[in-house]
Amino acid sequence: MSASAAQRAKTAERRAQAIQLKLAGLDFETIAQRLGYSSRQAAHKDLQRALARNLALEAAAADELRHVELMRLDRLQGAFWAKAVGGDIKAGELCLRIIAERRKLLGLDAPAQVEVITLDAVDAEIRRLEAELGRLGDAAQADEAAAATGAED
Repeated sequence: MSASAAQRAKTAERRAQAIQLKLAGLDFETIAQRLGYSSRQAAHKDLQRALARNLALEAAAADELRHVELMRLDRLQGAFWAKAVGGDIKAGELCLRIIAERRKLLGLDAPAQVEVITLDAVDAEIRRLEAELGRLGDAAQADEAAAATGAED
């Protein structure tokens, strides 16, 4: 059964107070005692719920703002698109800037991953490969010696 509006308001107020007390530097034990939680774990859990709810609300607001901004960019691009494809250089440049803004807003221009290899790393790999080749050469010589010894028997 869902909590009443009055209970939800009371919970929201207590969570707001818990956040303020935590911001003031109080530990969860003290917050629990001051606000009537059953334990410090209960105070911690309730504060985590409040923060998660707040993050969800912020994410929803950010999504809504992103949607509005995308609609604005669409309207701007639509207003200049015909001129741009018709050869108007300034309209074309404006449309390209609008497209760039849209790409930024949507995160389509994520940076490429670049692997940096230092000379020290290259030298270390060369030494490792030389050592491996040395071991393989030693093993091959041992096999040849064993084969020669076996042929003499």
